[in-house]
Amino acid sequence: MWIIFILVVVVFWLIYSKKNAIKKSKYKNIVPLGYKLFYTDQNTKEKEDNVIYKKILYSEKYNIQGKPDYIFKRFNSYYPIELKSGSIKDDPMPHLGDLMQLVAYFIIIEDLYGHRVKEGKLVYKDYCFRIKNTRRLRKYFFKVLSDMRHMLKTGKGNPTCSFTHCKYCICRHTVCEFYRKLS
Repeated sequence: MWIIFILVVVVFWLIYSKKNAIKKSKYKNIVPLGYKLFYTDQNTKEKEDNVIYKKILYSEKYNIQGKPDYIFKRFNSYYPIELKSGSIKDDPMPHLGDLMQLVAYFIIIEDLYGHRVKEGKLVYKDYCFRIKNTRRLRKYFFKVLSDMRHMLKTGKGNPTCSFTHCKYCICRHTVCEFYRKLS
């Protein structure tokens, strides 16, 4: 119980300690002005030249991979956008897993294309979050990544378990004691 409380406090501190690092707004226009489509993971019949389609993006430096829904580009500036099928409702913050996913895309894009991403968006059905790529978010991401790798390697750790958080987790049939108890 204390671990969950501490995690919530840390997340709020990370996000609210830097003004406007995460900004919630009603869904409007998700594409920033002047940016053009550079990458998409979406199925599309018509393919445009100079657009990368459905490729897994892999960072050798950090050994992480992913497929953002969209990346837009203007000159050497990249802008990832991740679409979520759920709603956020009255929550003032995006879901932590979604936030870490977007930060992972920041890092992968920087490693692949050599330019630091300034910000990106998480788009839920009812709200949109503009997320700035801050040092604090990156530091937290690398801590989470390190903890996950340690848990996978040793089978030991302090996960924050719940059915909702665990139902799609890759650890549910391996090192996770919580999920084994549910089965």
